[in-house]
Amino acid sequence: MQETMNMEGGGVLTLRLDGPRVHMEAERPADGRGLYKVWLRGDHGGRLLLGTMAPEGGALRLRRTLSQSALERAGCWPQFRAEAPLAFSFAAGGPGGWYCEQHPERLLADPVLRAQVQGPMLCLREGAGFSLSAPFRPDRPFPLSALFCLARTERREGRLYLVWPFDREGRPIVRNRP
Repeated sequence: MQETMNMEGGGVLTLRLDGPRVHMEAERPADGRGLYKVWLRGDHGGRLLLGTMAPEGGALRLRRTLSQSALERAGCWPQFRAEAPLAFSFAAGGPGGWYCEQHPERLLADPVLRAQVQGPMLCLREGAGFSLSAPFRPDRPFPLSALFCLARTERREGRLYLVWPFDREGRPIVRNRP
């Protein structure tokens, strides 16, 4: 059985039952405004965060598989609604000044690094250069793997991000670590 429902905040959530498992895929248009989180809200007060949507194929997507019993324990099964609110704005001048750079590869001088960029990244213009940032996901390939040792981590909106500084020509900046 497959069912699709509209999410509050935009987009759709598709559910597919597979025995005791529920496969869920949330999708919404990539509007460049920021990061969207997907929540399930049970009809009797349950609440469950599915996660943060990520750019994929020109849209924002999130895939999760949970057991029906886990959804029941969270108070989000069998009756619930889905929502995808804007959780972090990329608006320039917003918190921290980060914005969504649709083509960060254009900012980088090294062809190896340009080839490793897999899509939009957060960007912060600062002084004599800029920083690029991406969510750290241990279940996904490491972004900009050639710069693995140069990444620093920051926590934003309760989530871990990798950050790389560059000079204005797009060359990585090597900073001494304490």
